[in-house]
Amino acid sequence: MKRNLLAITVLLALAGLTFVQFRLLVIGARLEKQRFDQRAMVAQRSIKQSLNQPNGLSDRLVAYLKGDTLSREKTSALADSLQLFLENKFAEEGITARFLFAITPRHRQDVELASNGFKEAGFQFGEYKVPLGDYFSRQLFREKELHIDMENLFGYLLGELDYLLVPSVLCLLALLVCLGLLLHILRKEEKLNEVKNDFINNLTHELKTPIFSISLASKLANEQLGKGNADKAAEFLRIIEKENEKLKGHTEKVLELASLENSKQQLKQERVDLHQLIGQVLNDHLPKVKNKNGLLRSSLRAPRFEIKTDGTHFKNLLQNLLDNALKYSNGAPEIEVATDSNAAYFILSVKDNGIGIPPADQPFVFDKFFRTTTGDRHDVKGFGLGLSYVKQVVEAQKGKVEVESKLGEGSVFRVYLPV
Repeated sequence: MKRNLLAITVLLALAGLTFVQFRLLVIGARLEKQRFDQRAMVAQRSIKQSLNQPNGLSDRLVAYLKGDTLSREKTSALADSLQLFLENKFAEEGITARFLFAITPRHRQDVELASNGFKEAGFQFGEYKVPLGDYFSRQLFREKELHIDMENLFGYLLGELDYLLVPSVLCLLALLVCLGLLLHILRKEEKLNEVKNDFINNLTHELKTPIFSISLASKLANEQLGKGNADKAAEFLRIIEKENEKLKGHTEKVLELASLENSKQQLKQERVDLHQLIGQVLNDHLPKVKNKNGLLRSSLRAPRFEIKTDGTHFKNLLQNLLDNALKYSNGAPEIEVATDSNAAYFILSVKDNGIGIPPADQPFVFDKFFRTTTGDRHDVKGFGLGLSYVKQVVEAQKGKVEVESKLGEGSVFRVYLPV
């Protein structure tokens, strides 16, 4: 609830800031439009003054507007000359916007001369206009107007506002990125909190059972000793020893991961015969597999099996993968351990015929505390630390680990260690 409230507060603050930035841009655009109009007015006066006196361009325009046949043959050149003249006048006032022009009779829109590429549709008559003065009216016996239409004036004004627009956009983008990161962190923390709660509940369940068994067996053993029944007491003591081993195993799982996460903990790097270590681990696990009427096969074919690694952590890594295969077996387990190698990696694979991993869970199976959904929360014993430990051991040696799995068909875990 608190996280949602924080996210909503941040969103509202961002929306408010966006509105403020937008209003500032609108105000800036209006001020820039006023500045532009003032400069355009000065340029228009200069244009009128220059054209209202005898000169080469004015004389050519008068001749053209009179209908001089010779002049009409040079319409394009005349339009280009007037375009260049207008561009220079606007440039003197710092205006570099693109524009089109058209000359018409006053108060009418009958175009008599226009820019090359001029199209009457969409042309803004009267937006910026220059009345051609007495020099034209005396010779033409009627008044003419020069209309100027700025192309994409809004885009030009935005370009002039880059000193305000660019920082605003960058600021908003930075805030959006920060908001995205915040929401991502909040979702991640919420998920981690759920996973931790699951871990604590599971840990409580896993520890309560052996503790209760030890407590009960101790009480019964004392009663049997009091009755002088040593054989019965010894049976309860064996139960205590078995449950104590379970507690020890649970504790070691947690401590293994904690020690590996310690930044000061360094993996030993010594040349190790991995096939020999794999054989030892398989021999240790064979009774567990047979106890479930299962099969444990090996195919150790890697030509390069002596590499520098930490033998202890490698054995723990393989034990975790085998334990995982046994826990999630579907009926009698069938487990195959294989090795291979290439120029870059020693490859260890552990294949099982278990229940498989849902596709949605596969990206998270190596996350700490994560346990795939299999129905009852406690139907499979474990803390969700085994595969996380595997990943950390492999990454500590600059290797990689991957999983392939199909529901109902089993899984294959592959470990790649640099040779």
